[in-house]
Amino acid sequence: MSQIEIAQVIEQVKEEIEVDASGKGKASMKATARLAGVSDRAILKVLASADLKPSKLTQMLMDKGFAGADLNSWRTEGIPDIAVGIILNYYAYLAGRYCTQQARLVCEAFGTIGVRAWIQDALGWTKPIHQNNSSQPVQPTTPALPPVEQRLHTFVQAMKTLAELTGGRLNPYIEQHCKDFAANLIADYNRQSLIGTQEKWLGVVNFAEIELGKKVPLSGTHYRGHLGTWVRTFYPQLGSRQETRLVNGVQQPIYVYACHDPAVAAGLTKAIEEFFAHPSPGTALRQAGAFASKKEKVSV
Repeated sequence: MSQIEIAQVIEQVKEEIEVDASGKGKASMKATARLAGVSDRAILKVLASADLKPSKLTQMLMDKGFAGADLNSWRTEGIPDIAVGIILNYYAYLAGRYCTQQARLVCEAFGTIGVRAWIQDALGWTKPIHQNNSSQPVQPTTPALPPVEQRLHTFVQAMKTLAELTGGRLNPYIEQHCKDFAANLIADYNRQSLIGTQEKWLGVVNFAEIELGKKVPLSGTHYRGHLGTWVRTFYPQLGSRQETRLVNGVQQPIYVYACHDPAVAAGLTKAIEEFFAHPSPGTALRQAGAFASKKEKVSV
């Protein structure tokens, strides 16, 4: 499972989390199970065992001060952020044969800030302004990402764990993504330090899947090669920059677009929506002469 997939899982459970006025977060039983990579039934069994013979995980929660009545109420009221962290850590490292790779990667992703800080950030919570003794408002703290070197260290540790789990046999796409992510993390940090700007260059398929949440197939009428050609044919004004990336296991040049530019992002969105709405994009491309002079290239 790649870091992109982990990010997608975390994004998908946002509807199942909440935060109160004091900043304490909760996640539904379903969201907790999704993050841990286990079934809803597995979490339900843990909560139900508080009234019978406590399981190892149930005992861990009770040792942290949670009573059996608390665990029972979590089924409908949501699981406190601290308990979510305990559950994720259990399925990441302590559950024996029930440990999941997903729980471990999610723990790595949350490791630097914690579940509570993630819930607060995901829901846009900021600390309320209070009046001090001099009646002057106290400015709320603004959530911030950890230093780039700390994020890079966390990422490296996560990939080491993934390599151990797979015996070092990483999928070429995952390996390339890891290299790109690390390089972009350092490059973006350096670029922002020098000129105070933030840039994001993505291939059209990456933009469609990451920014728009669309699944671009490897084959069929709307496959990724035709999507790249569609943008270059009908929207050439969006850019012509190329970078070498891994495509189908082979390094080759692909077109990347300045997705930090609102006009370019809007143009890509329009092009992608038109592509998927067209019943036969390949036919439209042939009629436009897109394949007349050279073989179609795959874009990522």
